[in-house]
Amino acid sequence: MFAPRLVGWLLAASLLPPGCVQYAHKASDMQSLLLVGDIAAASGMVEQQDPLERDVLACLNKGMLRRMLHKYEASNRIFEKAKQMIDELYGVSISEQLGAVTVNDTLIQYKGDRYEQALLHAYMAMNYVELGDLDGARVEMLQADVKMREWDEQPGDNPFVRYLSGIIYEMLGETDQALVSYRQAVKAYADRADAQVDAVPAQLKADLLRMLQAEGLYDERDDALKRFQLSQADIPEQSHDKGEVVLVLSNGLAPVRGETIIQTFAVEINDVVRIALPAYLQPKPPVKAARALADAASQHKFETVEDIDALARQALQQEMPVILARAVARAVVKHQTQDKVEEKGGALAGFIATVANLVTERADTRSWTSLPAEIQISRFTLPPGSHTIAIEIRNRAQHVIDRIERKVTIKPGRTVLVSPHWIAPAPVVAKAH
Repeated sequence: MFAPRLVGWLLAASLLPPGCVQYAHKASDMQSLLLVGDIAAASGMVEQQDPLERDVLACLNKGMLRRMLHKYEASNRIFEKAKQMIDELYGVSISEQLGAVTVNDTLIQYKGDRYEQALLHAYMAMNYVELGDLDGARVEMLQADVKMREWDEQPGDNPFVRYLSGIIYEMLGETDQALVSYRQAVKAYADRADAQVDAVPAQLKADLLRMLQAEGLYDERDDALKRFQLSQADIPEQSHDKGEVVLVLSNGLAPVRGETIIQTFAVEINDVVRIALPAYLQPKPPVKAARALADAASQHKFETVEDIDALARQALQQEMPVILARAVARAVVKHQTQDKVEEKGGALAGFIATVANLVTERADTRSWTSLPAEIQISRFTLPPGSHTIAIEIRNRAQHVIDRIERKVTIKPGRTVLVSPHWIAPAPVVAKAH
């Protein structure tokens, strides 16, 4: 008589729904709606998931889609829940680790990659800015700073989050803190690209130089000019008679993880095993070009300050050695269990174990797929008064395919931050006659 409990567990496991495959399908369905511009339908679909709001990833997607619909307060409420759950999940339980080795990685609760956790604070901060709560935005930037300092290693320091911190501190009038953040952002961009100053956004270089000059730090300014290979003429003029607009555009959609099956040799059992690994199966699609217009007159370019598509692929690549080692260890355990079941229970029991092993071997395809592919910035000054800011989205032929408009009120010496999303033109709804 073979061990009935073990075979029963294996049979039950073989009938479990493949959670991560389901998530990949849900993410694809959500993105399909977003890619045709139907944000409301995508949000409605996501809102039905996780009604108890106990899943980090569901909360992240709900928060982002609410934000796209300009529901900033509701977005931050659900983002706050996600943030609290992430903090609680640090220190994965032994039972989760055991489940990851014996079943699959989906049994480990999702707490997000580091870049996702940093961007959560950034989007909450931008929500607070849209709500006119700069103090709330400051708190998010301080929390992001604490988290990145705790990581204390690359790629823990997120350069875009540092840059955004500097902008928010400037809006608060805290120029000393803004300068610190701009310095940190320059270093983080250069470190990310192995100390290449060309990787530092041109706008950030200008902002750092402008701030150094305003603070009278001329020696550091001159050093920065040499490092950036710029001249005094490249430093923007500090005008107290004008105000400033900062456009932070979330453009496109982050990639969706898929699953790939490979066979590899396991030394422990001297045999070939079959394992499932997460992978980005599609290359990054081109992001549509954008430009800003102020009052249909002056034109301003956007510059990419965060390539989230690249960050997602890089994060998976860095994590892959651990994922691969865990997958091989899991395959070995399953192989050994399968042999024991067959030895005790015969061919039928061995067959059931084999089916269970095949069905439960799934890759962890979870990621925050409602993030944009890129974050882009445009920053320029305007005279005081009411202005209409338009963001034109252009295709490869440079034809305008969509237009986002926002009205802003500019005050002397003050900064207005606007942070829209663009994925696709909204669907045209036929009007009833």
